[in-house]
Amino acid sequence: MVDMMYLVYAMTRREHDKAFTLMQTYLKKYFNTGQLRKDKYDKNARITNAFSEFGFQEIRLRAASWGHYSIEVRLRPKLTIDKDGYYCVTKVSEFEGVRNVFNYVLQDILSLKVPDFFDWTAKRIEAAVDIKLPEQLIPKYLSLFKKGFIPDYFWNNHKTKAYFSSITNCYLMSENKTVNWYNRYETLLIKEKESSKKFRDFTMTKGILRFETQVRDGKETVKELLSQERLKNEVIKFYKLIVGKGDYHTLKRAEQIINQRVSNFQKRRTLISLLKFIEHCGGITKAKEAYNNAGNAKKSADKFGKLLKKLRDLNINPVLIPEDWEINFIENLYAKIEEGFE
Repeated sequence: MVDMMYLVYAMTRREHDKAFTLMQTYLKKYFNTGQLRKDKYDKNARITNAFSEFGFQEIRLRAASWGHYSIEVRLRPKLTIDKDGYYCVTKVSEFEGVRNVFNYVLQDILSLKVPDFFDWTAKRIEAAVDIKLPEQLIPKYLSLFKKGFIPDYFWNNHKTKAYFSSITNCYLMSENKTVNWYNRYETLLIKEKESSKKFRDFTMTKGILRFETQVRDGKETVKELLSQERLKNEVIKFYKLIVGKGDYHTLKRAEQIINQRVSNFQKRRTLISLLKFIEHCGGITKAKEAYNNAGNAKKSADKFGKLLKKLRDLNINPVLIPEDWEINFIENLYAKIEEGFE
């Protein structure tokens, strides 16, 4: 499923100039304030938001000094087929309808000589799935996720560090991909307050935890990217990497499971000690680093990984529920995410 797309079609200068004339003529005739204007943040582009209510949040005509010309569309695909679907993601099965509206607006209304929707380059696409949960559990999930395994390529980005303390999201940015897991309702509340504008009603987003992967700087066409399996994989692979298998338990409950299912005393003690060590370090990432620094890095990493796997095989996530939460079990959301893409 998809939330937002940023689509690009490269043009010649002649095509660009023709498109500018056609668009500006139409916009001046039918819109009082929707004409193409210079973007104060992007000196090489002229922009219009005239068709935003139909999902075309921005249409840009770009003319760079080095000879690059293009038309670019920031698209909320759901709005092209459902004017009330502002807070919803778009299913792969709905994109034939998106295609029809996209082509109609650009080719028929604006009379632009541009390709079919599926043949545009998808420079950015946001694969996403919404999971319905009790509202009070969402901040707890986000707190637990942040104690999972977060690779260096996320930590090396300043935006990851800047947003890490947020209680409404788990935002991890790398060079060309961003993982954004967030409380849909609380995030919209914050955005509404910061914008000083009244948003359209978003009460339906209460209890929604969104899992989103933003893929940037793409060179593939829309047709090549719009695969259910591919979109699901963009979300699932980071969930598996960061969170992994196993439900969340308190230390007491995890100890009970280990004592019941592991017969060897030494193995029981090792697994329980590891859980305590991860909790002491504040999460898997720091625990792994400390574990590796204690001895031969490769051997330590292998051993650490094998111990984590043993815990997960017992359906125990290595990240523990804090005792003061007064909850002894929280379900892993892997299955719900997979089901959400069906």
